[in-house]
Amino acid sequence: MISIENISVRYRDELALANVSTTIKEGELLAIVGPNGAGKSTLLKTIMGQIKPSEGNISLGKYSLKDVAYLPQSSQIDKQFPITVREFVAAGAWRRLSFWRAFNRQESARIFKALETVGLLGMEERQISELSGGQFQRMLFARMLVQDADVLLLDEPFNAIDAQTIEDLIAVIRSCQQVGKTVIAVIHDLSLVQRYFPQVMLVATKMIAKGEAHIALSSTNLIAAGYQHLAQSPIEPFSNKSQVA
Repeated sequence: MISIENISVRYRDELALANVSTTIKEGELLAIVGPNGAGKSTLLKTIMGQIKPSEGNISLGKYSLKDVAYLPQSSQIDKQFPITVREFVAAGAWRRLSFWRAFNRQESARIFKALETVGLLGMEERQISELSGGQFQRMLFARMLVQDADVLLLDEPFNAIDAQTIEDLIAVIRSCQQVGKTVIAVIHDLSLVQRYFPQVMLVATKMIAKGEAHIALSSTNLIAAGYQHLAQSPIEPFSNKSQVA
């Protein structure tokens, strides 16, 4: 579905991505992994059209950018901005309604359902500055659910949050993928990848490997990506038993 052809991205004179090519199938649940500075977030932003590649091109197939939802790292959002949880989550509907149109009953129900799904009912009128790290991440997921896009791009969605929130949000991701959405997530923690992601793309400026997790994260590939300290800990094959119900 998503075709990435010989993508290279430069920041001034520094190469962030070099000749990356791959295809991401519709309905795929894919983790993008790699060491710090490997170009993982840059790849997501390039797919989103936020960054223009210096070489190569990306095709979204039958979809357009309107069909793509991007969940940024929470550190990129001003948590002191004076807005309530409800208002923030409702922003996910703006592409359908435009800024000036009022929310109808259907959209209000969609917002309610998203808040319920992520466990934030009863917190709608709180200021986002009052949320804990885990609650803030749940709110980001709720806004993404309201957007109701076919392709979900998540940039390090599980950093610095508690274990229960991770489990709950993994369940949200699995539910999205099970109804046919394509989910592409930059993940820092390889143990999470091992437990929950059947497909992996390993990058270190260039693409090292893409495929089933235990193959893409082989010792040889980990060493090539700069993960020498992990190369002696083999990644087990993905199993449906590890999926969140």
